[in-house]
Amino acid sequence: MPESPRHQLDRALAADDLPRVEALVQAHPELLNAARCRPLLLAARSVSTARRLLSLGAEVEAVSKWWSGGMGTVQADPAVGRFLVDQGARLTVHAAAGLGLVEPVSRMLDADASLIDAKGVDSCTPLHFARNVETAQLLLARGARIDARDEDHWSTPAQWLIGDAPEVARFLLSQGASPDIFLAAALGDRSLAESLIRSDPGCVAHRIGRMPHFPPLGQGRGGTIYQWTLGFNSYPHQIAWKKGHQDLFDYLYEHSSTSIRLIVSCLLGRRTEAEAIAAANPGLVASLAPEEHELVARYCWETNLDVEAVRLMLDVGFPLTHPERSHGYTPLHNAAWAGNAELVDLLLERGHPVDIEDPGYHATPLGYALHDCLVEKRHPEGDFVHVVGALLDAGSPWDALDYPTGDPDIDEVFRSRLLTRIDGAALLGDETAVMRLLNEKPGSDSLSSALAGAAKGGHLELCRRLLELGAPVDGVAGRDRLTPLMYAAAASGLPVVSLLLQHGASTAAKNRNGSSVLHLAVANNADLEIIRLLLDSGAGVHADAVNAFGLTPRKLAEKAGRQELVELLRVFTGGA
Repeated sequence: MPESPRHQLDRALAADDLPRVEALVQAHPELLNAARCRPLLLAARSVSTARRLLSLGAEVEAVSKWWSGGMGTVQADPAVGRFLVDQGARLTVHAAAGLGLVEPVSRMLDADASLIDAKGVDSCTPLHFARNVETAQLLLARGARIDARDEDHWSTPAQWLIGDAPEVARFLLSQGASPDIFLAAALGDRSLAESLIRSDPGCVAHRIGRMPHFPPLGQGRGGTIYQWTLGFNSYPHQIAWKKGHQDLFDYLYEHSSTSIRLIVSCLLGRRTEAEAIAAANPGLVASLAPEEHELVARYCWETNLDVEAVRLMLDVGFPLTHPERSHGYTPLHNAAWAGNAELVDLLLERGHPVDIEDPGYHATPLGYALHDCLVEKRHPEGDFVHVVGALLDAGSPWDALDYPTGDPDIDEVFRSRLLTRIDGAALLGDETAVMRLLNEKPGSDSLSSALAGAAKGGHLELCRRLLELGAPVDGVAGRDRLTPLMYAAAASGLPVVSLLLQHGASTAAKNRNGSSVLHLAVANNADLEIIRLLLDSGAGVHADAVNAFGLTPRKLAEKAGRQELVELLRVFTGGA
């Protein structure tokens, strides 16, 4: 899928490509001070870029708000941070610590000593954000708690700082901070690792995101901060390997069980070692704990996305469809969500079923791909056209009445398949194809599907003919069990709405989520003429009916800011 303008701008800022930054900001000025987004000024990699953003209209106040609790300061370029302070960005003690501004921190503590334990983002203390050793020294001298834990991730300052300021984490350990095997691995401190393993040999098997030592997201709120500072679902061996600490990696590997050696070899793509261990230990993979089998799904999720690790785990016998336990997502759900064509193809090649529904949203992998591509848009780099096509080719269930999706490339994938389905052919208005698919003695379900498709497509004459053939006017179709009237009203098809009402279509029917036709008409911004016709036909009594999401048509109208519709509903409900 094409990159969003914001994603392009982020890449240009990361490369400090000032001409490209200027061009994108001028083409998309709404991005300059977009609400609820990290300010562009904080992504600047040079003072010259920050200065140009200011001249283009970037607001320093947005930086002050973002910095208020310290978040983003340690990652900021120090020179840019100091420049923004000079331009008026306001400092808190957390922000000053995160920028390594020792003198401002000292002055703030002189004025108010209680700031040493002030709560910033996630209830972190200033020490959690200390940019440099000098700042950390000052904070400790003023009484900072060296092992204070934040309230979201229950992690210490050393754990927060190991990713962006490892020298500060090392200093805190030298001053008595509580150590752990991941700090030792990240710092390449073999002496510390040896001490920890002597004290607790099991620590070498700890994994980031695994209970009870380093919990995942959803456990203890935000899970361990190591997920962001060191990497999701990682063993200490991986951290040592990726940081280039070969000697420490060898030591950790030597002191690991056979099962941990196998897992680590898989996750690092060490095929020779992994295959040798599996061959020498038949049944080892099957004996692994469920939390270890879920690694296939976790390495298909957006925080890891490692094709070779997944391939190797499957090659040595890890189960193909084992879900990750936090949410029950299968490997294919996760790969499809990210639009990762290579992972999706690998899983389909190995025979991963395409019709499994997750336990929370009751959606298939195809549903996950579509939701991320069309709604969440978390993976603009994803190849969702390929993923959707591959899932359909593999036999994934799909709903023709979801067409059009709103994305022209995804719509093209579906369009080529619509004429093979009776609801799809009716949606396109291809009467010849509809009649061929209905056969001589069509059943009620087929007629209902065809009428739903024709109603959504706004094909008046086809709707008329299907009704003459006996299509039930209130027959339901689609995943959410909508009636033809619901489809027509949501698609703003006034002639079809009128026809269906003339044939006795019910305005009281509810879909799977408890929504009436009035809910759907309002939610889909239907024309006032359609809504007025529905109200004239008795839908007004449902203006305050609550659906499964706790919403009424009246609330939907208010949320959309459609005052004329709010007033219309008020009139039809007796002025309430």
